[in-house]
Amino acid sequence: MKILLFILFIQTAFASNLDSIRDVIKDPAVSKRCKALIKDRNEKIQTHQRLSALLKRNKKLLSNARLSQKVASKRLEITKLSIENNLRLTKFRIKAMEENIVRKGCPGIAL
Repeated sequence: MKILLFILFIQTAFASNLDSIRDVIKDPAVSKRCKALIKDRNEKIQTHQRLSALLKRNKKLLSNARLSQKVASKRLEITKLSIENNLRLTKFRIKAMEENIVRKGCPGIAL
């Protein structure tokens, strides 16, 4: 019984060593592809943050617009709709990129 437990312990220790060796040895093509995918995702996230800031700024301007500024209010409404649409599309694109990164099997990705 003790021998069996010892053998199981050795196997688990050996398997964990193999996993650490596999993490150290990486295919350069996979690393470059994963870096490119992650870079594209980070750029899209920055775009999302910029659009969110623009939307917040637009809402503030819209709330401060006077009733006499009808043309400005209409333009701000149109701009608000455009920003919201772009923001929605950016969210979908980020989600698709994250799914693509996971599907490609990039190691050590934290989403």
